[in-house]
Amino acid sequence: MQRIIYPEDKLYPKNLEKTTLYCKGKIIWNNPTLAIIGSRDCSPQIENKILKIIESLPNNIVIVSGLAKGVDSIAHLSAIKLNRKTIAVLPCGIDMVYPKENIPLSKLILEKGGLLVSEYKGKQRPSKKSFVLRNRIITGLSSVVLVAEAKIKSGTMHAVNFAKKQEKPIYAIPGSEGSDFLISKGSFNASNLPLAFKNDKN
Repeated sequence: MQRIIYPEDKLYPKNLEKTTLYCKGKIIWNNPTLAIIGSRDCSPQIENKILKIIESLPNNIVIVSGLAKGVDSIAHLSAIKLNRKTIAVLPCGIDMVYPKENIPLSKLILEKGGLLVSEYKGKQRPSKKSFVLRNRIITGLSSVVLVAEAKIKSGTMHAVNFAKKQEKPIYAIPGSEGSDFLISKGSFNASNLPLAFKNDKN
């Protein structure tokens, strides 16, 4: 079932700037949320790292990502594997999925009680601008942001910049160029991530 959430609605996300949201699935964004972002071309080891991090967190934590290849897909699938809810923010209209190969994943997210979100209606195709702007919704819907793996010059860093403007805590998994750079500049090591949710109930 599709629904439209306007900024004046009671269900509107607490920390997101005012934009109309088109949604499919259950509205779960007012739970504690963790954005997991990173490279589309990620290392084989990152899947196990993401899985272990999600497993270390309270059961009510909702995982937010962008349904892209690589880290995003791993984040959604890891959440589902661990019986956690997940939100996918689309760069395109709510009635299509990009990339097409993630159509099965989008259906699985909905089947497991998750949510698809877009600020675009219908079948509007993604653009270079919409990929960047999607990041502000991913971070805006999240209590905390985790950079799993990234290069210094990457789309992930656009999301980091949005997170900084939104004053969201930023964590990073050591081992990639971008993550190590962020930690050196003051971001938190992912090993400390459970402390960010220590007051949330299981």
